[in-house]
Amino acid sequence: MFGGMRASIVAGVVAVVIVILGIIQFVRPAPQPHVQLSIGSQAAIAGTAPNLPWPSGVQATLDIAGIGSFGTHGPVTPGPIGSVAKTMTAYLVLKAHPLGPYSNGPSLTVTPADVALYQQDAATQQSVMRVVAGEQLTERKLLEGLMIASGNNVATMLADWIGGTPQHFASMMNQEAQQLGMVHTHYYGPSGLNPQTVSTAQDQVRLAEVAMQIPVFAEIAAMPQMTVPGQTALDYNYNYLIGHDGIIGVKTGSTLQAGGCFIFAGKRTLGNQNLTVYGGIVGQAGTQTSSQLVMSLTDGKNLLDAVTGIVGSHAVIQAGQTVGQIAAPWQSAVSLKTAKAVNLLGWPGLSYAIHVKLKTFPSNTQTIATGTTVGTLTVTTGSQTVTVPVVTGSSLHGPSLKWRLTRL
Repeated sequence: MFGGMRASIVAGVVAVVIVILGIIQFVRPAPQPHVQLSIGSQAAIAGTAPNLPWPSGVQATLDIAGIGSFGTHGPVTPGPIGSVAKTMTAYLVLKAHPLGPYSNGPSLTVTPADVALYQQDAATQQSVMRVVAGEQLTERKLLEGLMIASGNNVATMLADWIGGTPQHFASMMNQEAQQLGMVHTHYYGPSGLNPQTVSTAQDQVRLAEVAMQIPVFAEIAAMPQMTVPGQTALDYNYNYLIGHDGIIGVKTGSTLQAGGCFIFAGKRTLGNQNLTVYGGIVGQAGTQTSSQLVMSLTDGKNLLDAVTGIVGSHAVIQAGQTVGQIAAPWQSAVSLKTAKAVNLLGWPGLSYAIHVKLKTFPSNTQTIATGTTVGTLTVTTGSQTVTVPVVTGSSLHGPSLKWRLTRL
């Protein structure tokens, strides 16, 4: 009799324990589904990198605005850049005294000292713009004389106006270069004549891309010639390519120390888009005569022309491509797939960044059906940004009662 009672008590206790354990198992929090990505944060367009017509033994670089850079070829050490330095001079003038599209800006009166400087520079066969004592020259006309006639005397006049002295203006140039990330650049004066003004093609292209965003600068940089007050003859741009084959700037430079230098910008239709290509040639030795500038212009045009057959649209992410999975212990993994393809304008070897942003999946997640959008995938290179939905490749369910009660 007592044995039967003990058996009943034990059975009851076991039943209570089982119920308690069941309750504990049921109310015990389930783990949060874990997201695992199978795609990296960086990648490059597949294929063989293009073979560009880089000039031999010359520092050169090539970028496509908003897309990316082909990189730098040749020596990367800073070297003299000649009148290319006047790009920074013009940029600082326009920062100090911005010009509207129809404004000529304030006028400067030419002093006897300005005339003496002009005569001195002309006597030493420097590039100059003619000035006459007492005449009024607008900011716009002086900028034309700086960028088109490439007047060293004009560079000094503008430096005196903005900086007080050419030396202080050079300090302003170097401060601005630092702010723009031109780490291989040092300016010794506003004209670039002194060979202690050194830079790289990459630094000068960086500046050109910034300066060309100023409408008046871009307008002047694209002028093939200019009128000079008191003269019937025109002063012509040393860049004789301006106005031809889509070339819209930017600045040339040529000295015995610098060789031929050419920082250029040109419009091209690439992948059904109108884009601006920037590039730079620094240190084209040529024959240490005027032909060094001609050779640098030719080098630049060859690079500019080459991009037409290289740049195109590339599918870097396929529609339905698996980019990760949701792992939950109560069911098989749920794949995460792109709902659409991602196409980028570029070339083989161009790198791009990938960022996947997904919603969180708490342990009490209800059923998420196949094809539900649960996040986004964004691909970025330059100013190109493409975002597509990320969807589930199968259904995600919450933990079942059986799993809750039998899990370890």
